[in-house]
Amino acid sequence: MSEENNDVEAKARGVNIDASRKHCTEIGDFIRGDNVDKAISKLEKVIDKELAVPYNKYNSDLAHKKGNMDAGRYPVNASKEVLKVLKNAKNNAVYQGLSDENLYISEYFATQGNRYLTPKRNRGRKTKSAHVTIKVRER
Repeated sequence: MSEENNDVEAKARGVNIDASRKHCTEIGDFIRGDNVDKAISKLEKVIDKELAVPYNKYNSDLAHKKGNMDAGRYPVNASKEVLKVLKNAKNNAVYQGLSDENLYISEYFATQGNRYLTPKRNRGRKTKSAHVTIKVRER
């Protein structure tokens, strides 16, 4: 049996990225299913604080934002880290021979990373980290 091109997917993982799992989860709900280039432009707008990420799961005590959305935030640091992983997944797909115009985000999930102690002034406090996995496929 021959493999079709639709069964091929590319994957990228960010391990212990310096961002909260909650922010990464909400970013995943925001970009999952989108075209990769569209998702990259969305994340760049979030970094510039032009577009807010709607928070659906972790939205207690969050203010409403402009436009047709309810509660939301601008998770800049988490967006920068997720953008790195997304660009890496796109480059992996191009290396595997997939067309970069037809790529979409088929799977995205974020899990809790290691909690480690911070050095220097904030010694004794634990930092948040997350593991992010992004899989892209061709349409």
